[in-house]
Amino acid sequence: MTNDNDTNKTVPLEETITVIEELSRCKPLSPSDRRTSVETFAGVFANWCLGLSGLCLAPPALMVFFFNTVGVSVPVKTLALASLTASLFIAFAALLAPIVATGWTLLRWETVTLQNLKADIRHEQKISTDLRKNSADALKEAKMWLELKIKRVDARVTWFFGDKTAVLTLMATAYLFSKEFGGFGWLQKTLQAGPGISNLGDTTLLYMAALILGLSIGAVFLRHIAARYRYQVELIDLALR
Repeated sequence: MTNDNDTNKTVPLEETITVIEELSRCKPLSPSDRRTSVETFAGVFANWCLGLSGLCLAPPALMVFFFNTVGVSVPVKTLALASLTASLFIAFAALLAPIVATGWTLLRWETVTLQNLKADIRHEQKISTDLRKNSADALKEAKMWLELKIKRVDARVTWFFGDKTAVLTLMATAYLFSKEFGGFGWLQKTLQAGPGISNLGDTTLLYMAALILGLSIGAVFLRHIAARYRYQVELIDLALR
């Protein structure tokens, strides 16, 4: 005969909350964590070049603002022009370094994607190992609540906008809506005129376009929240394996 306490076992709420709090601190690897050594070096090099370019630009700039350049001797002018030229070339190097690094990364895309995959596996395996310190029942309970939140968010977005492509459609509609009535000039004119009887039509149209755009942006953020919950559910599935 089975015990009713075993079949109807409930997980303490605090255990579930602990799992949720732990999951809230778990994040996928950021793009900066995925950067190759060449990209990291290029970023550091670019920052140093920008600083050096600013230093080279400072003396000629101070000379122009605080001194009369008419009576400046030729050697001083030559030195100022050389400093300006050096500043331009160094700034150009700062812009070129990340582009070269990105091109080098694209040429080695197979190696880079493999490294990123291994880094993701190690990162998420560590998270799942930490999650296993909680009980399996607490993990399942947290997964149930997360899946419930995902359904509610998706239902809310779908109720307002329909399928996934409707958000982009509405944003494009808001843009075309304002463009059809004169674009930014019409917006500026309507905002300057303000609400009133003589401007009631344009003001109403402007508010409608703003409402559509605002709802679309809100739906994008809601989908971002749902994606975050889905990532947490995937981590729980890894921990329950």
